[in-house]
Amino acid sequence: MGEFAILQWLIASTIFFVVPFWRICRRAGFKPGLSLLSLIPGGILVLLWIIAFAKWPSSPEEKKAIGN
Repeated sequence: MGEFAILQWLIASTIFFVVPFWRICRRAGFKPGLSLLSLIPGGILVLLWIIAFAKWPSSPEEKKAIGN
């Protein structure tokens, strides 16, 4: 295994973590760029914390409140 194998693992892990978080953030109404936090060690925990406890901009409850 050479230097090229490490690069392949880095690209694969980036795709494995960033792409799903990108879609989650976009569907939840957050900026998709937040998914880049998953590249930082410990960033996945921070990202999950943000997604779990923040008010979601695209939440159906807020859309009902705006419509009434």
